[in-house]
Amino acid sequence: MLLCSGAIARGRRNAESGMRRPQRAAARAPRRYVDRDAAILEIASGRRVLHLGCVGHTDAPDDERIRLARSTLHGKLTNAAETIGVDSSRDVVAAYRRLGIFENVIAGDAERLDALALDGRFDVVVAADVIEHLSRPGAMLEGLKRFCHAETRLVVTTPHAFGLPNYLRFLAGRFRDGAEHVMTFNADNIANLLERHGYAIERLDTCHQARARRRAAFAPARAVLAAQPRLGGTLFVVARLGGAAARAARR
Repeated sequence: MLLCSGAIARGRRNAESGMRRPQRAAARAPRRYVDRDAAILEIASGRRVLHLGCVGHTDAPDDERIRLARSTLHGKLTNAAETIGVDSSRDVVAAYRRLGIFENVIAGDAERLDALALDGRFDVVVAADVIEHLSRPGAMLEGLKRFCHAETRLVVTTPHAFGLPNYLRFLAGRFRDGAEHVMTFNADNIANLLERHGYAIERLDTCHQARARRRAAFAPARAVLAAQPRLGGTLFVVARLGGAAARAARR
């Protein structure tokens, strides 16, 4: 009887956990497939913005990164908001300033934001396609807290581990990860990471980037991914400080 009772109890627990798991998965499933830059600009426009990884095009040579500067997300944010950009590419940042391309950029390490000569708090922090480059992503999330007030929105985009575009490239033997990428995320582990460091997710989508629109297959692919956003190639996450971290930011 004891064995039977134990089996029944375990069965009940398993059934209950089995009922809970889909609810958690559904809560973390991407809901929409959006244009990355347009969605960021909608959040950031008219606000005070800290833009991490502002140079972009990390696999390109420096002269190419300088040539493309004004067409980047940082160029768009500069036109739409009061923006400060931070990037570890010191030579490119120096060239931006020397050539008069951008004055609103400083050199700095996203994993050592405590060393940044920058004060004040921001309404929006953008870390677009940055976190997959970091050895210590938690250090970035902790370092950002001194720049956040209780209502600051953190926008994180990063390649999606279960994205259909890269899986199809892998099947075709054409997948190549970014030269500086050291990790990949899905909806669950990006949520786990943010929650571990005191952030609460308020929005989870997937997105495409501007360069995707130049590909011939973009229109049919967009239709598929709009219908199934959980298969999008890039995660789009918006979070705020939660709990004790939010209370501390109000002080």
